[in-house]
Amino acid sequence: MHYDVYIIDNLVKFNDFKEYSKDKIKNVNISLFFHFQDLIEQIEFVDILIVHIDSMEYFNIIEKYLKTEPYTIFIINDNSDLKNIPNSKKYDILYNPLDFDKLIYKIKHYTDNINNHLQLKKEEDFSNSIINNINYPIFSIDAEQIIFANDHFYELTNCYSTEELNEKYKSHKNIFEKEEGCITNLNNELLNNSKDKNLKVCLKDAQNKKRFFSIQKIYLSHNDTSIIVLNDISHEVEHKHELYKLLYTDNLTKFPNRAKLIEDLQNHTINLKAVALLNINSFKEVNDFFGHKVGDSILIDVAKLLSNSIKNYDYLKLYKFPSDNYCIVSTIYSKDDFIELIKKIIETIYKKVFTFEHYEIDIRMTAGISFSDKNNKLITADIALQTAKKDHKDYLIFYDELDKFQEYENNMFWTKKLKSAFINDNIEVYFQPLVNNQTLNVDKYECLVRLIDEDGKVVAPFFFLDISKKSNQYTKLTKIVIEKSFKKFEKLPFEFSVNISYEDIENTGFLDFIKEMLKKYNVKNRVVFEILEDENIKNYNLLTSFIDEIKTLGCKVAIDDFGSGYSNFEHLLKMNVDYLKIDSSLIKNIAKNENSYKIAKTIIEFAKNLNLKTIAEYVENEEIFNIIKELGATYSQGYYFSAPISEPNIYEFKKKINNE
Repeated sequence: MHYDVYIIDNLVKFNDFKEYSKDKIKNVNISLFFHFQDLIEQIEFVDILIVHIDSMEYFNIIEKYLKTEPYTIFIINDNSDLKNIPNSKKYDILYNPLDFDKLIYKIKHYTDNINNHLQLKKEEDFSNSIINNINYPIFSIDAEQIIFANDHFYELTNCYSTEELNEKYKSHKNIFEKEEGCITNLNNELLNNSKDKNLKVCLKDAQNKKRFFSIQKIYLSHNDTSIIVLNDISHEVEHKHELYKLLYTDNLTKFPNRAKLIEDLQNHTINLKAVALLNINSFKEVNDFFGHKVGDSILIDVAKLLSNSIKNYDYLKLYKFPSDNYCIVSTIYSKDDFIELIKKIIETIYKKVFTFEHYEIDIRMTAGISFSDKNNKLITADIALQTAKKDHKDYLIFYDELDKFQEYENNMFWTKKLKSAFINDNIEVYFQPLVNNQTLNVDKYECLVRLIDEDGKVVAPFFFLDISKKSNQYTKLTKIVIEKSFKKFEKLPFEFSVNISYEDIENTGFLDFIKEMLKKYNVKNRVVFEILEDENIKNYNLLTSFIDEIKTLGCKVAIDDFGSGYSNFEHLLKMNVDYLKIDSSLIKNIAKNENSYKIAKTIIEFAKNLNLKTIAEYVENEEIFNIIKELGATYSQGYYFSAPISEPNIYEFKKKINNE
C-alpha cells in the first residue's frame, strides 16, 4: 500500500524534507507542488495534504476540487495565523521553524489511520457479503436508524436501500407491529439481556400480511450498534392459533368451552367468585326421539338464550361444556343476585318453546351453584348439580355436607390399602409397549404403577393415586416406580418412560433422587420422563429449569395428555421436550368425532414443525391405528397391541398385523 503526500509549497520551504524523509517513511510518495495547475490535475489521489500558511490562498481554491477530505496539516508561524484558517480546530497544526521529525511522526500517524480504515472497510465488506448469504432477514441499527440490511430483509419489506427503509419506518422503533405476545421495542432491557430464544416480533411483509419471527439481537459494543436476526415462525404461530381455536371453542355453538375456562383460570385472567353448571334434563331422550340434528339445534338455541340473559353483565361469562352442559361464571361476589339470575334463566327456559322445522319442543334445565372458597368451585358446582337432579330440584347451592362423609370414608379405605402396600412392598410396575408405526417394532415401554391387594388382585392407579396426593405419599410412590423401572430396564434394549408430576418436581430433593438413581443404574440415555402439564402448575420457570437439568443428564422428556385442554402452547414452545403424547380422549374418538380428528391432526403437524415425535395413546382397534398412522404419528400405544404386562418381553407386532 502506497500513500500520496502532497505539499503545497509555492515559496519552496520544503525542498530538503523529501530527501530527509525518504529512508524514514516507508511506502510514502511525497510530492512538492510549486504550480497550482499541476496540483489540480492530481488532487484526486491525495491522502495527506501539507499546507504552509503562506500558501493558504492555494488551499482555499483547491478545496472544491477535493473528492474526499484528506488529512491536512497546516504549518504556521504563530497562533495569530490561526484566524486565517477556517475551522482550524479540525486540522492538525505544526509551527515554524518546522521540525522535520515531528512532521514525519504526523505522516506516519495518518498513514496508519488510513491503513486501519481500509482494513475495517474490507472486514465490513466481507461481513456484509456473509450476512447477505445467510438465509434469514438481517438488519443492523444504531441508536435510531437502520444502517444496514441484507437482501432478505429488503425483499421482506419491499425496500431497496437503507435510505428507503428509514424513510418508510422513520425509526427502528416503528418496524414491528403491536401483537399479543410480541415485543416492539428493540432497546428494551428484556431483549438486550434475555437468553430467551422464544421472544417474537410481528412485521408486515411486502404484501401487507402479518408475519411472525423469533428474534435475536447481537450487540456490538465497539461501535454501539446491534445486529438483528429474524427467523420466520409464522407457520408455527398459525398452527398454534388453529390449535387454540380447535381446543378452546365448542365446535357446535362456537362459545368458549371447558378447556378455555381452565386456561383462563390457569393464566389468572379470570377470578371465580361464583359458578353455575346448567344441564338440560333428559336431553338423551330428545336426541333419541327427534334425532341429533334437532338436538344440535336446541343446544345452539339454548347457548344463545343463555348468552342473551347475561349480555348486560360484564362480570358474567358463558362457557359451553361437553354434551348438554353449560357453565356461567361470575367474577364478583353477589350471591343473591347470582342466584336470582340462575332462577330467572331456568324459568325462561321452561317457558320457551323451541321450534325446529315442524317440531315444537319443551325442555327444562337443572342448575348446580357454588360459592365455595374451600373447594374447587367447578367440582362443587357439579356435586350440587348431581344432587339437585337426584332430588328433582330446579337448582341447588353447594354446601360442605354434600360430599364430606362419602369422601372421608373413601379416603380412609384407600389410605389404609396404600400404607399396607408400602409396608409389604406391594407397589409393582407394569409395562405397556409403544409401537413404532412404520416398523411395528416395540421401541419403548411405558412404566405404569399398580397396587397388589392382599388377595393378589392387581389394582389400577385410578383407585389410589388421588389418595396418595392427599396423604402426601405421591412422590414416595413415584420414587418406587422410578427405581423399579430403572432396575428392570438396565439390561434391556428398550427406551422406557416413567410418569412424574409437577408435585414431584416441586418436592425438595426429588431431582437429587433422580441423579442418585442415574448413578446407580446405567439407563440415562434410555429413560423418558413423562410430565403431565395440568392446571396445578404454578411456576413454569421451575418446570422449565427441571427439564433443562434432566436433559443435561442425558434423559428425554415427554409432555403427557397433550390436547386435554390444560396444555399451554406458549410455555410448550419454551420447553425443551422430545415427545408429545396425544391425549387418549382425542385418540379414542378420532374415528367417529370430526373435532377429535382435526385436533389430533393439528397437534401432529404442530409437533412436526417443532421436530417433536408424537405418541398416540388409547389405540384400541385397527381403524384408530390406521388413522393415526396416516396422520403421521410416530408411535402407538393401546390395547390393540397390548394391555400393560408384568414383563417387558414383546419385541414386535408384525405377525399380529399381518394375520388380521
